[in-house]
Amino acid sequence: MLEVVDSHFHIWDLNVLHLPWLDLCAGIKKSFSVDDLCKVYAKHEVDFKGGVFVEVDCDLAIQEDEYIFNLKSSKILARIMRAPHLCAHMRLPMGIVGVREPLHIDTSPRGRCLEQSFLEGLEVLVDRNMIFESCNRVEELEDLYQAAAQIPKAKIVINHCGNVKQLTSDYKRAMKKLAKLPNVYCKVSGFATEDKVFVQNLLDFLTGEFDASKLLYASNFPVVELYSSFDEHLRTVREYFGDDADFFSKNTKKLYQINKPQIFASVIRLRPEKADYYKKLHANPFASVNKKIKECGITKYQIFNRDDLLFSIMEYCGDDFEYDMAKMAQDAETQRWWQETDPCQMRIDGAFKHEWWADMKLVYDLNKESMNK
Repeated sequence: MLEVVDSHFHIWDLNVLHLPWLDLCAGIKKSFSVDDLCKVYAKHEVDFKGGVFVEVDCDLAIQEDEYIFNLKSSKILARIMRAPHLCAHMRLPMGIVGVREPLHIDTSPRGRCLEQSFLEGLEVLVDRNMIFESCNRVEELEDLYQAAAQIPKAKIVINHCGNVKQLTSDYKRAMKKLAKLPNVYCKVSGFATEDKVFVQNLLDFLTGEFDASKLLYASNFPVVELYSSFDEHLRTVREYFGDDADFFSKNTKKLYQINKPQIFASVIRLRPEKADYYKKLHANPFASVNKKIKECGITKYQIFNRDDLLFSIMEYCGDDFEYDMAKMAQDAETQRWWQETDPCQMRIDGAFKHEWWADMKLVYDLNKESMNK
């Protein structure tokens, strides 16, 4: 059964929260709960694990924070909360993975994402390893590119395919540029499904420009009912992407670091006559190899050397290590890299037959009271 992790859903209780924008959205002007979300998924043959709650533009951001954190639902796997004004001193609640400042609403001035305060806010998010969710006017995608290019380490997620209505040359040009940046992702949501030709052309364009690892399934529940329906949207993207595990769950889990990090340590011998060449390779590794390492859920990776030994420490934030390592092993550029590095190494004595780098067992952790518990 297809596992689904929804990268973008909303819930609200109108007895608690005031959402002024709902006055213009009669079709969804009522409360929606996590149970309501689970019920719509239950109509489809999928294993719905939960998803990422995204702020709902409540008039009191702190009240929304309290409402969401008090729910304590196991289906809320990560939280993106409201940042009323991105800046160097913005409020960042504990327990969130990122923020969204709505750039598409009337009160947001044109060019907001190019303001100095906004760029300073992106820098803060980089320092905190947090995500910025960009819900912007389609005509300002070029501005978003200019901002992202200035802060290339910022993780930016384009909401709803950039709120596209037509595949104009301006839209394509801006999205192509955004897709080339190292940390820009796109949620596949927000489009009307009635025009099948438009949908096909849009999805063909996005999959042609963005790496598969940077496209995320998103329902936009319940706002999706304003321009399509939850059921039709899910059917549409499932028909196009098939039961692609990366698109429907794994990409989202990795980006939002939904799984607890796993630490792997290993050791191998370095051939003395190859040591200088090995170090030269790693001083300037293939960019494509670093990219693939990150795509496979590895968020930190270091190699240390002492005499003829190499020690590696790796932090993995995916949910299926064997799956991701198999995907890495199938990558042509990674195979080419290994053709250069493998002759520089040799197994340590006592390594198992299936091991190249031999696994190491943790014997002490400062942050754990006892390793025997």
